[in-house]
Amino acid sequence: MDISQRQFQVLRHLEQSHFLSIKELAQHIFVSEATIRRDVEKLEEKGLVKSVYGGVVMSEYSNEVVPVSLRDRENSAEKERVAQHAAELIHDNDTVLFDSSSTVRRICKHIKSRKNLTIITNNLRVCQELKDSDVTVYSTGGMLARRRDCFLGHYTELFLRNIHADSMFFSAQGITDDGHITDSGVEELAVLKVMMEHADKHYFLCDSSKFGKQYPFTLCHIDDITEVISNRP
Repeated sequence: MDISQRQFQVLRHLEQSHFLSIKELAQHIFVSEATIRRDVEKLEEKGLVKSVYGGVVMSEYSNEVVPVSLRDRENSAEKERVAQHAAELIHDNDTVLFDSSSTVRRICKHIKSRKNLTIITNNLRVCQELKDSDVTVYSTGGMLARRRDCFLGHYTELFLRNIHADSMFFSAQGITDDGHITDSGVEELAVLKVMMEHADKHYFLCDSSKFGKQYPFTLCHIDDITEVISNRP
């Protein structure tokens, strides 16, 4: 198999870190991001790596969940526009569910002045973001998934089964061309399914990098939700 020295370096760094963004790979190897993208394309053709939402992984790790620290840096401007639009749908006196996604977390800065607002979330970063605001915040508790900065599992779902919300805001790794919302994190999707059962309205936050992407587990179809909020039609 013909692999250049630079491509070998890409593989070496991915073996050590599992997940890296294009920008991080370029910085590690001291080349341009365009050069790294070409190398990644060639390695993907050989079946050695896979491009996923947020960066690049070795093929054997392609179904793992991308760490939130990496997801948060990718497509930042697009996520910000989506979050601003989503914030306009949150009003005084609402009770709202936030999932564990980095896009949803960005809504926090835009809602701190809302009156009598209650946020219920399994997102550790949302709790930190709103701790000095007047927003009432409930954490679901549960098992802390450290790489994802969120709570998951049976006790998280048990908490959610005892609440009711006006709306929920969530994201996922991809949406297929025929409208299925998919993700690689089965535990996160289990929590989202419970959230959907206990909220009147469901808003899917989706920057355009997720269009046409399919992952192993399906949450729902866009016909099952209230609205898709995106930076692009």
